[in-house]
Amino acid sequence: MANSAMSVVNQAQYSNFGSTFLGPVLSFFSEKLLLNQPQDTPIYFLAREGYWLQRAYNQYLHGANAQRNSYYLLVSRAFLFKLLLNDERSYAYSLKGEFCGTFYNLMRTRFLLSDAEITTLFTEQVSNSQIDLSKDKNKVVAMLRASRDKVDLLLAPIKCAYLAYLESIEVTSQSTLHLVDLGYSGTIQSLLGILLNKNTHGHYLISSNPGSHKIAGTSAFMQGYLKEGVKIGDGYLPLDRSMFLESLLTAPNGQFRDIKFNTLNPNSFDMYYGRKVASQRYFYLLEQVMAGALSLCGHNAQYAISFTPNELEALLESYLAKPNMIPHAVRHIFDIDDDVAGNGTVNAIQFFGLG
Repeated sequence: MANSAMSVVNQAQYSNFGSTFLGPVLSFFSEKLLLNQPQDTPIYFLAREGYWLQRAYNQYLHGANAQRNSYYLLVSRAFLFKLLLNDERSYAYSLKGEFCGTFYNLMRTRFLLSDAEITTLFTEQVSNSQIDLSKDKNKVVAMLRASRDKVDLLLAPIKCAYLAYLESIEVTSQSTLHLVDLGYSGTIQSLLGILLNKNTHGHYLISSNPGSHKIAGTSAFMQGYLKEGVKIGDGYLPLDRSMFLESLLTAPNGQFRDIKFNTLNPNSFDMYYGRKVASQRYFYLLEQVMAGALSLCGHNAQYAISFTPNELEALLESYLAKPNMIPHAVRHIFDIDDDVAGNGTVNAIQFFGLG
């Protein structure tokens, strides 16, 4: 009986935390999406964050007695980096940022290539080459060009399966692809535009690069509903400490890494994922947190309760700047993986010293 009572108390604690921390964020974002989604056009919720963003949006639609079409789109930056490894238009994104190490490690961590794939594509001398991306980008491009034919052969079946998957959720039939994510720079949006040769419209909570951009002959429009024109390090706390939101707004699976046609049913797909972080290993706890957040979304929509950007920023900053605001019971699920940046798994509370 005591354990049962404790379970009920913990469940209420998780739910209350979800409704006070995440609920206002999801309610605010969902309200903006409903106001900005074209009536007869689906929107696509991206990456791991999109898993809960879509559920929040559906809950908001239910509360508002409104109907819109949406899909959850399996994608990740690293998967698109790999898929576009033979397309030099993608290198402005995939070869951006800091990296020091061997060419082998660059291919493993940033492009998701397996040991067998790297061995097949590149010589041992190339694999062991030391790379500093700040100085050696042209060197890396030359190495990739030298293996272009082999890379084409490796990617062809993956690209075929992924494009078929995108067709199955109506992506390829859209004239302009409307994409939803937390933010921030629009990398996935840009890469999907390159892959599909489509105009895109990105709907973000925070957009670092708002407005219209020309990317590989296509138009990419980006808008942020909470804040625009800020970058990490500018002092805007909801972005600088966005790791807190990312660690909770995650799908039950690890990073999306690969796709193949199912061998028994060629009309279905086998999806492959990376390792799970804490919030995915304890997903049943995260579901209790999100139950409170989603409930608030429906409630706010039903009774037309809104938050202004200033109100939402003040609420977020109270959690993101002050120590001990996060309940002890949920602290262990604030992990995210940052493999693309080479940082492995990072705990947001420990990283920012708020424990």
